[in-house]
Amino acid sequence: MSIKGAVCVLALMATGAAQAHMMGNMPTPWTVRIGGTDIAPKQDNGTLGGGNVDVMSKLGMSFNVDYRLCRYVSFDLLGVIPYVQHIKIDGSDIASTKHLPPTLSVQLHPLQFEGAWARIDPYVGVGVNRTFFFSEHVANGAHLQLSNTWGVAAQVGVDANLTSRWLVGADVRYIQIEPDASINGAALGTVKINPFVYSLNVGYRF
Repeated sequence: MSIKGAVCVLALMATGAAQAHMMGNMPTPWTVRIGGTDIAPKQDNGTLGGGNVDVMSKLGMSFNVDYRLCRYVSFDLLGVIPYVQHIKIDGSDIASTKHLPPTLSVQLHPLQFEGAWARIDPYVGVGVNRTFFFSEHVANGAHLQLSNTWGVAAQVGVDANLTSRWLVGADVRYIQIEPDASINGAALGTVKINPFVYSLNVGYRF
């Protein structure tokens, strides 16, 4: 049995269905999406230099590329246009940074049993995130550096299939992002961003 078949059988067992079919009547395994995403850091992002840190939310454009391995399993890669997020310490806006947080997830679609494809397609996912920080800026001209990070990600979402090719979707992710911060080379501590990420998108299968 191929790796693809083994993954789909495991997903089949998780859904409790009787028999796995591959792609069925879907036109293609590939989907691209574009939409809007709000990166909303958790409250209380730690302390730096004795001050309380707050990382501000940011709304921007995002895109996804999905590959449907079989009816029950897909892989999703989330990307965004580089975000600028502002950092406050004790309520004062003192710094900002750009970042890219690509996130790769494997998704389970529990309603896609045998027969016709479900028009409403909920899913859950888990994955890994890699966040790159760059263009850090501090108001007083000091050199701020935030380390690139690895972290786990979890996701719940739902797609509404408008046609066999067009869909609209919404999802929520939790992403672990905890960079180490330094000023002029001196370590300050860890910024616990750990955001919830809310997305609305439109997709096309091709």
